[in-house]
Amino acid sequence: MKEILEPKILYQEANPYGSFTAFLEDDGRTVYLYLQAEENPDFSMKSVWVCNRIQAPKFRTEEELRSGLPPVLAEEEVLDSSPIAPFQEEEIHFIWTEEGTGVAFFYREELVAYLPPWSGVKDFHGYSKFAKTEALTAYPLGNSEFGTIPDRIRQDRTHWEFRSSPNVWKKVQELRLSFLENIFGNHDKYWSADGGKFPQLGIARFRWNLLPDVYIYATLGMSSQNMPGVELYRKDYEDYARTELLFAVKVSDEDRSESWVPHQIGEIIRYPWSMGKWFGHGHTISMSRRDPEALHVTFTSLLFKELDAKAGHPPLAGLVAENGRPIRFLTLLPVSEEEREVIQEKGAKEFLALWEKDLPVWIHDPERKSVV
Repeated sequence: MKEILEPKILYQEANPYGSFTAFLEDDGRTVYLYLQAEENPDFSMKSVWVCNRIQAPKFRTEEELRSGLPPVLAEEEVLDSSPIAPFQEEEIHFIWTEEGTGVAFFYREELVAYLPPWSGVKDFHGYSKFAKTEALTAYPLGNSEFGTIPDRIRQDRTHWEFRSSPNVWKKVQELRLSFLENIFGNHDKYWSADGGKFPQLGIARFRWNLLPDVYIYATLGMSSQNMPGVELYRKDYEDYARTELLFAVKVSDEDRSESWVPHQIGEIIRYPWSMGKWFGHGHTISMSRRDPEALHVTFTSLLFKELDAKAGHPPLAGLVAENGRPIRFLTLLPVSEEEREVIQEKGAKEFLALWEKDLPVWIHDPERKSVV
């Protein structure tokens, strides 16, 4: 066996959100592409075999598999059993998936390996152009220019080219703000909510003349890129991956919503891309802010509820993102710890059925009583 060298990182790059880092490592035996999280401590590192740097063995031994070293692929698993020459660092570049949780490795403009967002599911790792069969740590890439994977990577490239074009944030902002103002009227306040990080994000506040005792806070910019993880749960993920949030709050005599609502939204607005997770109908997330207006209930979590065409919901259908996909709106509803437990045990549908006996609920009432 070839002497094991100190692993060398040939290339390393963070995704545009700064939340995941991919690196290409050569240990003298193999080259692997890895993906690690920078902000999510529960994320398990992903990897995919790229190639062997030694002659492919006839088979792997149990001793080798127990060694803790990245597995070499065997002769029958690779297209060519000869050692692959070292990659030159200056010829390497990555293209990230739009969600930031997958990465494509190109060498001299040729697609070599793909670590997709579904890496790690059911012991699947990713794809390599040097793999011949569905092996332990890599599947065959197939045609590197035509097919599902190259087409998807081209979509990702198109997305990043659009996001780097001049005045793109202004276009993203105006499309969403114009749509919301056609429904709710002109916004009366605006906050930048990205903290100087990518993607650019904002929060606008509206006072709808149909509901003069309600403030409506809406995010701007979340829907300008897909949320990670949706496709692991939905086949039609592209119709659910673009989302904006609403937080509608009843105004009391001594309204203090501004002291906590935009801050609360601001603290979760980057969550999908920083943690590699998505927001959808029925999901919950912990609240980091206390509602100073709460009267009967101690609110500890936020329930995400999709706004649709039901009576009582604002007419928010019809907004289309830059990629031609629909933008969905989720309203945030504070719930207590006991209510959250019911949601987790019985599901959001059953919980909302208890709550919505007369009209669909989409507005937070700090003076409401517990549903359970």
